[in-house]
Amino acid sequence: MQETSSGSETNVAAAFASTTEQITTATLEGIALERWLDEDNGLLYAYGAISQAEVERRFRERMEDAVASARVYHAGARKALDRNDPYTAFGQLFEAMKVVSLAEAALDRTLSASLDGTGAAVPLMPALQTQMCGMLSKLQFEILGGDNQDAERSKALPAPLRGRLSYRSEQGSLPVNNAVLAASIVPPASGTIVKDVRTGSTGEFTIPVQEILGGEAVNRIRVTLSLQGVDVIAAQSPELTRCWSTAYVDYTFKMRSRTNIAVAIRILETNMGSPRAKSTVQEQIQRQLLGSRYSIVEDSKALSGLTPGRIQEVLASGEYNELVAALGKHADVAILGEVSTSQRSNPFPQMYFSSGRAIVRVIDCKTGMLLGNVNIEDGKEGGATYEHAGNKLLDKMGKSVAESVIKEMKKALE
Repeated sequence: MQETSSGSETNVAAAFASTTEQITTATLEGIALERWLDEDNGLLYAYGAISQAEVERRFRERMEDAVASARVYHAGARKALDRNDPYTAFGQLFEAMKVVSLAEAALDRTLSASLDGTGAAVPLMPALQTQMCGMLSKLQFEILGGDNQDAERSKALPAPLRGRLSYRSEQGSLPVNNAVLAASIVPPASGTIVKDVRTGSTGEFTIPVQEILGGEAVNRIRVTLSLQGVDVIAAQSPELTRCWSTAYVDYTFKMRSRTNIAVAIRILETNMGSPRAKSTVQEQIQRQLLGSRYSIVEDSKALSGLTPGRIQEVLASGEYNELVAALGKHADVAILGEVSTSQRSNPFPQMYFSSGRAIVRVIDCKTGMLLGNVNIEDGKEGGATYEHAGNKLLDKMGKSVAESVIKEMKKALE
């Protein structure tokens, strides 16, 4: 170490420490070590030495290897473009960027050279990034089908996403064939979609969307070119991040959000085995629905043809085709259920307990699809008589069932 007239001892020491850190992590393989055991203090010392010339030789060797590899990949990209194979060209150019990025990270130096071996030396990473951005700007996604679809929760999109990927070259528009594409549903929407798809010989692709789990009124599915590891390299380069973030196409889909939904409600209710003309649970559900975007269909108009026995059969079987046929013209959603109370025990004089059970189904009257389930099996309440205890329990279950039904409907319809 030697102090210069323009530097301080602190600066020189810091530079020396930085250099030795690089050497220990990158270039100490194969160095012979001398060892000495300090038996009094229980310490084992090891000492190794390497010449500065050897360090520089190894650094230079790794730099030359990285530059040579980058040149090979760069030449491969040019040849791929010459034979009208843009996707291979993207892959080769990206491999060149990975080689340079890894070498610069290991050596903590900027690599400069001429990519074709004939021109002036330039920093390699910025030069490769510029070429990559230029190629990305020539990519062209075209939507052929599957855009702007209506979606339903827990169902696949009716049609697959279809498109074409091409590359604008001096010879005209070239199909990007055999390219790997990545498809993803943009949050907050969610669902299941085929992740990786390849383009055909004409650059066309087809991507089925297997299930939509949720989303807002309008949602997007993004399709991009897939190059493994590009996100890691792009994170180190704002310029590449900007270029890569524009190489995509978005398909849209809309979640079916209904307004002014007509609801038909019929809850069969018994208290201690006696049928009730008016259902407490049904009144609670109606009270929760009123004032929102739901309208209640009169029983005489919608459910007059369904006897209590038939409603019980529908609830037990889970077959809703007859219900759809009967209600489809009058209601969008049907809420059917059966609520009952029974004697539980009489442990103390003048203290009676009831147990309760509620089964409620929310059904789409257009499709027959089950939108929601509400089940209560262990309700219990006490009162001065069994009938009084049952009435109290029906009030209690009514509030709980109504809240659960509204929650199920919002989850299914919004």
